[in-house]
Amino acid sequence: MLSWLLALPLLLAALVLGGAGAASAHAVLESSNPANGATLTSAPAQVALRFSEGVEIGLGGVKVFDPDGKRVDSNQTKHGPVGDTSVVTPLRGGLATGTYTVAWRAVSADSHPISGAFTFNIGQASGGVKISDLTDDGSTATDVLERAATGVAYLSFAVLGGAMLFLLIARPAAVGRFRVWLLLSCSWGGLLLASLAVLMLHGPNASGLGLSSAFDADVLRATLDTKLGKALAARVLLLGAVGALLGWLITTLADAGVRARRVSTAIWVVLCTAIAFTWPVANHASVGRQVPIAMTADTLHVLAMTGWLGGLAVVVTLLIRPGTPAPEAGLDVPSVATFSRTAFVSVVLLVATGVYAAWRQVGSFAALFDTTFGLLLVFKVDLVLLMLAGAWVSRRWLQRHLGKSAKPTWAVLRKAVAIEAALAIVVLGVTTVLTDTEPGRTAHERAQVEKAGPVSRTVPFDAGGAAGKGKLDLTVDPARVGSNELHMYFSTPIGEVREVEEATVTAALPDKGIDGADVQIHRAAPGHWFGELSLPMAGRWELSFSIRTSDVDRITVTVPVEVK
Repeated sequence: MLSWLLALPLLLAALVLGGAGAASAHAVLESSNPANGATLTSAPAQVALRFSEGVEIGLGGVKVFDPDGKRVDSNQTKHGPVGDTSVVTPLRGGLATGTYTVAWRAVSADSHPISGAFTFNIGQASGGVKISDLTDDGSTATDVLERAATGVAYLSFAVLGGAMLFLLIARPAAVGRFRVWLLLSCSWGGLLLASLAVLMLHGPNASGLGLSSAFDADVLRATLDTKLGKALAARVLLLGAVGALLGWLITTLADAGVRARRVSTAIWVVLCTAIAFTWPVANHASVGRQVPIAMTADTLHVLAMTGWLGGLAVVVTLLIRPGTPAPEAGLDVPSVATFSRTAFVSVVLLVATGVYAAWRQVGSFAALFDTTFGLLLVFKVDLVLLMLAGAWVSRRWLQRHLGKSAKPTWAVLRKAVAIEAALAIVVLGVTTVLTDTEPGRTAHERAQVEKAGPVSRTVPFDAGGAAGKGKLDLTVDPARVGSNELHMYFSTPIGEVREVEEATVTAALPDKGIDGADVQIHRAAPGHWFGELSLPMAGRWELSFSIRTSDVDRITVTVPVEVK
């Protein structure tokens, strides 16, 4: 066990040095039509949004407001022609000039609510609706309660699955003790009630509604149509089967034969695996590349968690104020040895699957220490190291008592497992927060994009003729998706301001099949041309400048610009 204490930091280093797999999470708005800040000469027929990953719109939608704050959309938001990564909403006809505000809300493919707002102009800008009035995140109470219910569900399953497994393989007679029965019943009931609570709270939270909407049948129906809603519904149905099996095991396990215990163990493992799968099917693991591998790893991670912590919960239950149970219903050295072996296998699985998940969702030291997700992950690893230290103390106790006929002294083991259990609760709390936090890789990439500034280029040209040589200094500001300013400055080879007879610009994005689109530019000052450049999506854009220096001398230069 000590080797794992030393290996875990090295594994954490390996996961971030090894590079990042492509794992997206928390969809972001990549582009819109009209673009943010765009000024149109005529009213559009619809507003179209494009996201970095698939989104669900049953609990959200797109609302468009005119300068007076009145809705001008048709309230018929739907997915666009390219699939669930695009959303469109038709607009009413006869829109007047002015500034229009678009407020959108959706649920990303990893089941996290997302929202935002932007503006565009028809004809000319005017006063409009304040964006801050349209981007309310909903009820804080609903969000806090949903997070709390999610944490209770994690804790309950962590206890339930491994606790019964430990009893089946190591101490079946202990199932008849009241405190063990209470542990199993509370964990099953806690998982069921917490899952139902998340099912009822997710809709209001994702829709930005109040707590009272948790009892709205329409909201619940919309929730059940989401990926998370279907996973929770499946979990509740599985818990019905688990409850029936649990009740039967509590009444019969103490007297069951070896064959019956083996069959029961197999059924219990299958049911627990099915329940464990309801987490990755609707979280970060279900999005991005390597989804089958990621979901399998996440399921194994959850199973390893319950294998370790559930057995630990039974050991703590039997150690704290043990009373005077029948010998076969109490704790003995062989049963502690069984738990130790199970915990070791669980730790191996936890480390392996945890390293893979962290590699997929972090990917660099910068993301590890500059993002909330990365810092939470480091904190979780530190807590797990402390848990492993407690487990190592328990293992040393076990090694001293194995094969000895003397009555064991439980004091050291009792303290070690109590500390281990307390740390486990904190680890589960951190895990709950991690599942609701944007992965470090995508958060770091988004932060880098937000830091993007103007892109400047200097390009020499020679259109031929006596005065065909010169330099073009161009600036695209801020070189991000949406509306950009394009400034072009013409000079002679020695840096003096010069005029050109004519200049035209086209913008293309070959990787996305976007051919050259004309960019409207005009002369702003001697040697200075200016234009509004609307770029609907990120990528390596190619700006082609056609420059005429005389009646017959013309040249076209193409400049690549990275837009984030």
